[in-house]
Amino acid sequence: MSFYNELSKVYDIVFKKDEAVVNFLKKGLKDKNEILDLGCGTGTYSIELAKDGHKVVGIDLDKDMIEKAKVKACNDFAEFYCEDMMNFTKTTKNRLFDRIFCIGNSLVHLKDKSEIRKLMEDVYHSLKDDGSMIMQIINYDRIIDNGITHLPAIDRSDEGVKFIRNYSAGKDKGRLNFETELILNNHGKEKVYKNSVPLLALRSIEIIEILKDIGFSKLELYGDFKENDFSKDSYALIIKCYH
Repeated sequence: MSFYNELSKVYDIVFKKDEAVVNFLKKGLKDKNEILDLGCGTGTYSIELAKDGHKVVGIDLDKDMIEKAKVKACNDFAEFYCEDMMNFTKTTKNRLFDRIFCIGNSLVHLKDKSEIRKLMEDVYHSLKDDGSMIMQIINYDRIIDNGITHLPAIDRSDEGVKFIRNYSAGKDKGRLNFETELILNNHGKEKVYKNSVPLLALRSIEIIEILKDIGFSKLELYGDFKENDFSKDSYALIIKCYH
């Protein structure tokens, strides 16, 4: 079975719901907002927002993740679709949203900066006049400037799962290979699934320039979902901006 097929089975163990993320995503929402989750995975955060009565659409490229999200969905306010997020406007039929978010380092899986720009343009034009966008990636300023070759392993040994994350230089300039190992332990029998995917090592100034050029206003930068200020040493880069 494929790496992502196996990952989908334990996704909610590896990436547990974080209440700080939930609170961040909810902040500023009004009653029954329309929300789009790009790269929704198994729908954890889409479903949390839907529980508050918001109408949420979740999109992910992985079929197994989407099937799991549909099973988890607790009400009719959450819809999930298997689709490339570059094509989300076709799926949503050009609906306008109060909030669009893309978290979990999903953005840097795109092919190049021109694709990121195109996606952000589509996001901008899919927001209502007072709508907001939230994106979160790894802080690649920190990774590049400090020569960091790995992220902390996610160790859920008590549940038989460990997720190892390493970086190595990519063949193309501006890219890093994200090399992962999913280690599953079932009653003492260990299985290891490996994967490597090239990611855009997108610096903060690059994405900020793209967003400003498109027309986003009032950019707010954070280093984590607890709203600590972004710095060169932050683990993550989170940007909240407005139409």
